[in-house]
Amino acid sequence: RMLDQLGRFLAAGDVRRAVRERVDRVLGPDTELVVAHSLGTLVSYQVLAARPELSPALVTMGSPLATPFAFDQLQPPPVDGVGVWPGSVRSWTNVVAVGDPACGGQGLSGKFGDRVVDHTVDNGHRAHDPEPYLNAALTGGAIADALGLR
Repeated sequence: RMLDQLGRFLAAGDVRRAVRERVDRVLGPDTELVVAHSLGTLVSYQVLAARPELSPALVTMGSPLATPFAFDQLQPPPVDGVGVWPGSVRSWTNVVAVGDPACGGQGLSGKFGDRVVDHTVDNGHRAHDPEPYLNAALTGGAIADALGLR
């Protein structure tokens, strides 16, 4: 199911365009933080890369961005094997769960540089589910830091 959704998003220009436009409409100059999970990390990355006037913090969870299937089709495309920083994003924290198949067992700093702060959590048998990611103390800490709450 995950690969099917990712494949449709990447292959179908009309689907990609509609999804990106929907996310683009809700982001504005007052956006301080974008939190995204799974396919949402790819959509958020592309929208933020195209909107350099925005400078939110970005927290990604269960992201397939570094997997070969997604990485090789990024917009904007990688430069010399390194993913382009998404626009004017001021910080990027990525949370990856042990055994999450969507992440290919890796964080994002290896493909996007050491400005990305990777954290690993254990979501148990629900490795890719958004709820355990959102309930993880590391995710909450990243959100609090991004909003200046601690």
